[in-house]
Amino acid sequence: MSNASYLVEDEKVDYDPQILLRKAHAATSSIGSATVIVAMLEKNGTLKIANVGDCGLRVLRKGQVVFSTSPQEHSFDCPYQLSSEVVGQTYQDAMVCSVQLMEGDTIVMGSDGLFDNVFDNEIVSTISRFRDASEGAKALAELASNHSKDINFDSPYSLEARSRGFDVPLWKKVVGMKLTGGKLDDITVIVGHVVST
Repeated sequence: MSNASYLVEDEKVDYDPQILLRKAHAATSSIGSATVIVAMLEKNGTLKIANVGDCGLRVLRKGQVVFSTSPQEHSFDCPYQLSSEVVGQTYQDAMVCSVQLMEGDTIVMGSDGLFDNVFDNEIVSTISRFRDASEGAKALAELASNHSKDINFDSPYSLEARSRGFDVPLWKKVVGMKLTGGKLDDITVIVGHVVST
């Protein structure tokens, strides 16, 4: 992301988030892999997005989620990732999309630690309590962190796991138990409000 930040104004990127991912990934020498999402706002109000994996973005308008990215997974809990290894996904695998923003919209971006632990309706209700974007981001990160540690919370992650056939052993089901709990993971949250200039 440091490389993406440095390269975002490179004229060769030309407001194309997929090219930004390519250049930032090529300039990265760290060993490992990660999911990634970048979004670039054009002056005409178009938000262009490139996403590899299960990071996500929501656009909130008048108390509703009006746009949402979809995660990319090989299988449950195995997201696409950009890697330092030759094998694996590249910028070409990014899901690329765009959305036209309006004044008053709120953009919420985050790692899977946010979206695995916080439902969209909780994102909307939390953001509605804050005028300051950074305070809203902190509140969402704190909520995600709290949910991730709550073994009784029926999180988006546990609901998805059960829908994919993962659950407690049969003997626990017989006594009424089910797979619940948040997911301990990295939690990154960015919130921005759209204003006209």
